[in-house]
Amino acid sequence: MDFTLNITFYVYIAAIVAYVVREIWRTKALRWVAFGVFSGALVLNTILVMTRWYEANHAPMSDKYESFVFFAWTIALVYLIMELVTIFIARVHESRLGIIGALQSLLSAWMLYSAINTDSTIKELPPALQSNWLVVHVINYFISYSALSISFSAAIIYLIYRAIYRGRAQEIVMSGSNSQLRKDVTFDKLAYISVTIGFPFLTVGLITGSIWAKGAWGTYWGWDPKETWSLISWLVYLAYLHLPMILPKTKIKKTIAPIILSIVLLVAFPVVLFTFMGMHKLPSAVDSDHIYAE
Repeated sequence: MDFTLNITFYVYIAAIVAYVVREIWRTKALRWVAFGVFSGALVLNTILVMTRWYEANHAPMSDKYESFVFFAWTIALVYLIMELVTIFIARVHESRLGIIGALQSLLSAWMLYSAINTDSTIKELPPALQSNWLVVHVINYFISYSALSISFSAAIIYLIYRAIYRGRAQEIVMSGSNSQLRKDVTFDKLAYISVTIGFPFLTVGLITGSIWAKGAWGTYWGWDPKETWSLISWLVYLAYLHLPMILPKTKIKKTIAPIILSIVLLVAFPVVLFTFMGMHKLPSAVDSDHIYAE
């Protein structure tokens, strides 16, 4: 397991390099090379998930080690699906998705690095986790986190391009010409699309978590720190989705609105990561029912 984990980590690192090279030289061959390296990392990551599932005899998402590996897998899977949709359904032949691919590879590598430095001992599941809601709840959350991570990456790139090129055509990530797209997709629009995909899964994750809590602890909502920060994450993205309808009614210039939306995403995803990785460090979380993943 440790050997496969390390190899997978290094293949994700190779995918970062491949995507960066793809963006520099931008040839069709390099596009498929980067796609192939990233796909190879996903295959290895899938082996890690399935092997852990077999060895632990439960869904591999119950502790920190399993969560890191599983999150890396969903990040890669969701991005790869986006690439496949872009190539074979939208039929976009020229795109700047390689930049997003590099950042998503970096995020997956970070998750695996965290797993490498985490105790991988298989532990007996606490009674609260011995529920079918574990799979439904956690999978919905990780799919949402993965889609939202794409919006975070797109927001970073948008702000960088905006600073360098001052809003010219270099912001375009996917061209509408000679494709099934009706118009060009810029990085800020890609970010918004990613949130519209991730937010429903985030909502289902919140709802199923409440149902699970009712069965495990007798209450749908107990204002546990984990529950509170999950709600904060949900509210931040809810606000983001409504901002495009609110900002035009203010005196804020139309050209400034995408910058505000992108800045919101720079705050929103760290809130998600804190809910996932850092909430247990709060003093108020010492007695949390959710701190089972140590």
